[in-house]
Amino acid sequence: MIKKQIPAHWLVIDWGTTNFRAFAMDAKGDVLDKVELSLGLLQVKEGEFASELEDVLSGWLAEYKHLPIFMAGMVGSQQGWVNVDYASTSVNASQLADKAYRFELPWGALATIVPGVSHQSGTGMFDVMRGEEVQLFGLARLTGRLDLTAVMPGTHSKHAVLSNGELTSFSSYMTGELFSVVSKHTILARGLPENTLPLNHTAFLKGVADGQAEQLTNTLFMARTHRLFNNIAEDEVSDYLSGVLIGNELKALTVQQKQVYLVGGSKLCARYQLACQALDIESTYINGDDCFIAGMAAIQEVMKHDH
Repeated sequence: MIKKQIPAHWLVIDWGTTNFRAFAMDAKGDVLDKVELSLGLLQVKEGEFASELEDVLSGWLAEYKHLPIFMAGMVGSQQGWVNVDYASTSVNASQLADKAYRFELPWGALATIVPGVSHQSGTGMFDVMRGEEVQLFGLARLTGRLDLTAVMPGTHSKHAVLSNGELTSFSSYMTGELFSVVSKHTILARGLPENTLPLNHTAFLKGVADGQAEQLTNTLFMARTHRLFNNIAEDEVSDYLSGVLIGNELKALTVQQKQVYLVGGSKLCARYQLACQALDIESTYINGDDCFIAGMAAIQEVMKHDH
């Protein structure tokens, strides 16, 4: 990493379980530079967050010591730097900012950790998110919409509803994690070749269609029988499984939510867009980083206004 002279005014950090991304921002909220590392919570020794962050910043920016830092994601969890209490639904950007945790870093700069959000369903079950709430308010800012449904694909995919500028409800789906486990550690994965080919649309869309069945575990087993009876080739099993899991997740969208924004990385969202097309769901892709930065800018503006 090369140390840079950048006229940054503040820093934005998305610090998750496996990845770390930092953005140097100018006064207008535009990104001047970014750094991305495999420095998630799992890689940080206990209690070493400040020194790890200083190592990254001192190697990246010549003048970082005076820059205020805004962080979100799992950095604010029980396994993170500080356990910041969740804000509860319904919540808007201003209320989220009110619950943010502020503290001084060892080198004197002010740090802010944005809280995650918890939601209790009508049946009394709780759901949680950390980081996606920032993307959601950023999405609202970028689209100029106060009412929308967002699907945020990932390890734990989120479906979130914004109503009149407030995050009113959301639900989590273990789609990404299930795909990883099922495609690597079950009988379905036994003897499969390494899948380095581009996405096989036919196998994927067959999976999306089969994923509409009621019993997910039964459908997953079809990845084995389809292969046994030559309905899909060995190198298509991975894409078929991906289609089953994504198709099954999207089944949860109600009739009123047949118009969604897909927020995240382009490669994974492209699969979701394909599945949406097959299921008559209108979808618009917006880059996850752009949403995160816009959301942090919105929260920073509220906090600047309040102090």
